[in-house]
Amino acid sequence: MKSIIQFIMAIGLIGGVALLIISWRAAVDHSAPAPSIVGAPPDDFPLPLTSVEFRTRDGVTLRGWHGRADGERGTAILLHSYRANRTQMLSRARWYAEQGFSVFLYDARATGESDGDRITIGYYETDDLTAALHWVRERGATHIVCHGISQGAATILLAAARLDGVSAVVCESGYDTALNAVDRRFRNRVGLPGWLAGIFYRPFIEIRLGVDAREISPLDHIAHLPCPVYILSGEDDRHTWKEDTLRLYEAAPDPKSLWLVPDTAHTDLYTADPETYEQKLGRFMDEHVPRAR
Repeated sequence: MKSIIQFIMAIGLIGGVALLIISWRAAVDHSAPAPSIVGAPPDDFPLPLTSVEFRTRDGVTLRGWHGRADGERGTAILLHSYRANRTQMLSRARWYAEQGFSVFLYDARATGESDGDRITIGYYETDDLTAALHWVRERGATHIVCHGISQGAATILLAAARLDGVSAVVCESGYDTALNAVDRRFRNRVGLPGWLAGIFYRPFIEIRLGVDAREISPLDHIAHLPCPVYILSGEDDRHTWKEDTLRLYEAAPDPKSLWLVPDTAHTDLYTADPETYEQKLGRFMDEHVPRAR
């Protein structure tokens, strides 16, 4: 009997150590930089795109593209998703350019061609957005729109109190809280809730990010938005559940709009239904950032 107990204890100890190692490795991987070569701007874009560099208040150098429209309707700042880069936003930037907007696309810290030593799922990326806003305003931008996907959407909402003067924001597939985002990830990967499967992951990722995960909560910031918001998400999204999106929408100030895209998961909502996407986004923009008459 004693040997059986010792065997069980040994297995438990080995399992615990293995979980510690796996959790630390996952925390490192999930926050590690995702550099990529973006290259030159596309030649077939509706506006001439210029490569730009700018710095955040904490000293990170970011890189992006800027295209200025003649007689601009406004300026659209486009924020890509987790571990992606500015090229992910080209289809949306093209649409904004065709609607008369100047566009500004940039790689968030630690992604694409921007500097930075870690990804923080939107938390310190708020400094990136603040720097982007400063850059375009220094060049005369008005009627600014911020449009983000997933982490980019979370970044916009986490920065809500810093968006004075922004005319409208568009948030696609953004999580409501980091804790829920972790929970959904573990449920998808191992079929267990985050509080259980992530018992070691959470403290490790907090060490890596340098912030309590409870503070990374777009839900707690969305009420500070000073402008209209359009919230979109896939109705079948397993990374950001429908109820997560509805919580964000309910907490958002008026005026606000919502589109739960039918039969769509955590994917590119534009390519899922381009015609409806453009129609709905167009109506939102016409209402809140109208064309000059």
